Amino acid sequence: MPDLAFDATPADAETYDKYFYFHRDGTDFDTAFNDLSECDALASGISYYGGGDPAMANYYVAQYGLAGAAGGVIGSAIADAIFGSAERRRVRRVNMRNCMGFKGYDRFGMERERWQSFNFEEGFGRVNDEKRTAFLLKQARVASGPKPSTEVLPR
Repeated sequence: MPDLAFDATPADAETYDKYFYFHRDGTDFDTAFNDLSECDALASGISYYGGGDPAMANYYVAQYGLAGAAGGVIGSAIADAIFGSAERRRVRRVNMRNCMGFKGYDRFGMERERWQSFNFEEGFGRVNDEKRTAFLLKQARVASGPKPSTEVLPR
């Protein structure tokens, strides 16, 4: 069970949109693990990882020829390197919040260092399945464990 106790500072509270965990009263470990696994699959399986949009590639080829397509690929790669990683992390967090909130879990804020001990972020690539499962098991322990004494955050 990860250590969840910490003295919140105003700086911590400003990052609760990024660093949080879930808990639901009366939930057993297996149910919490299944819920987290399902929401993780939905949140991390977004098509953003699937690469470029074929319709846009066709557009560039039709409008600007092969050079236009090459320019579009280069431009997309540069934009993805600048904005893509942060956006994928943000979208995953939002999707996890929505999915787990729909399942009735409350959300609680956490300081970054403690959060990193039982969570992961994906930016440019996917966390391998072994590490992912280990993190999800720890999250399930927290989600099904003792009720946190801190304030419930808005969904």
